[in-house]
Amino acid sequence: MKQSFGSALIHICLWLLFLLSIVFFAWNLSHGPANIVLSEAQIASLKVSLGLRIDGLSSLLFFMVTLLGASVGRYAARYLDGERRQRTFDWYLLLTIGCVSLLVLSSNLLMLFAMWLATSYCLHQLLVYYRERPQAIIAARKKFIVSRIGDVCLLGGIAMLYQMTGSFDFDEIFARKNELASTHGSNFHFAGVLFAAGAMTKSAQFPFHFWLPETMETPTTVSALMHAGIINAGGFLIIRMSPLLHLATWALTLLTAVGAITAVFGALVMATQNDIKKKLAYSTISQMGMMMFGCGLGAFSIALFHIFAHSFYKAHAFLSTGNLTAESKKRGLKLQAPSMFILLLTSMIGLAIIAIGVNYHSGDYLAYFVYGAVLQLGLFQNIGHADLSSSSRIRVTAITAIGLVLAVTAYAILEHAIGFTVLGIVGPATDGTSSAFIPIAAYLLFVASLFLCAQLMRPGQSDWEKRLYVYFWNGGYFSHWSTRWLASPDLQNR
Repeated sequence: MKQSFGSALIHICLWLLFLLSIVFFAWNLSHGPANIVLSEAQIASLKVSLGLRIDGLSSLLFFMVTLLGASVGRYAARYLDGERRQRTFDWYLLLTIGCVSLLVLSSNLLMLFAMWLATSYCLHQLLVYYRERPQAIIAARKKFIVSRIGDVCLLGGIAMLYQMTGSFDFDEIFARKNELASTHGSNFHFAGVLFAAGAMTKSAQFPFHFWLPETMETPTTVSALMHAGIINAGGFLIIRMSPLLHLATWALTLLTAVGAITAVFGALVMATQNDIKKKLAYSTISQMGMMMFGCGLGAFSIALFHIFAHSFYKAHAFLSTGNLTAESKKRGLKLQAPSMFILLLTSMIGLAIIAIGVNYHSGDYLAYFVYGAVLQLGLFQNIGHADLSSSSRIRVTAITAIGLVLAVTAYAILEHAIGFTVLGIVGPATDGTSSAFIPIAAYLLFVASLFLCAQLMRPGQSDWEKRLYVYFWNGGYFSHWSTRWLASPDLQNR
């Protein structure tokens, strides 16, 4: 394989960006946060500036984005070798990584919004890499429409914040967060909802998720880049605005509810898929739902950790899909009598620790208990794959309880460590978790989904289970309805 000079230069630029991210990360560790103003301009009464914000959040994600971009570029050099439009892919890959890097490094909302739009444009060009494939064009159209909805929501939120503060700079806005929450009331909360809605469209949250599983007509390298990096832009937006949003009750309630629904829906659809790439796509939807669920609970630090861990895992998963076929053939969860007893018992324990969390410091740390209860179900599900007939109920319950305690302890330490050093927020949100109804309802939704997954995976299904299986296998029919609506006559007749 012999690369052209242009492609080689692009790949060198990708690795240089990665080296720059290491420099920024080291600078932040040694000197602390800093704002670098590149240029400023005054347009009428509007002050526009171009600057870089180097702090724990931006330096971490800058490092992650550039490393993934350079790795995907190296993989693509061989994967797309001989393709007619390989040079085009390389250029848009570099542009995409550059735009996402500037997005996470933005020092103000105007620059962030500009990079938000630029990232969307670059991704659109990558999605239509194979212009001769009708399904690729349809998927890109769906993404375009969903993205414009998100753009309008984000722009509305930015405009409302500017009206309240007279500034686009993060430092100035965050410094007045308590004043905004106390004096602007419903306007402040509605602005938070607009930011949350913009993030939901970017990170494929229900009901804006339907475009993501249909992007399989793009090269695998685009899927890896999108699922490992660009899809996290919504989560980054929420975490970047967390100093404000942890006071915005409406936004956190929306994120908690939508995140839980998306996580459950994505997991159920993923369980029914027999296409490995669609399985991974719905896995991403479910994981983004869990990330938003954590943000809704005010656990922004654990959401940041989730972004970092999931990105590298999903990039590897897409670039090695050939080795994941065996994973897709794993048998489903079997809930036999002993395991059903343990699930009911652990669910009761989960509700009990949520109840404790409601009364603990007036619910200040409810997120710890809710997240721990959900982790408890995850631990049980993994144990459920084992042969429970050879283990006593007491032993399995004890293992689950010990694992839960360790997980919640690690989560609490991580939340405080990252929250203090990276985000400047110690502990989960207070206002957003004052009501226990949404967290408890979300937990019960996770419990119900575990039972439903077991029913869908078992042999000898009843008629209603078969119909439900087909419903989830079709992705809830969202994709098919939207495809008929968006497909032009010339695409439908091909």
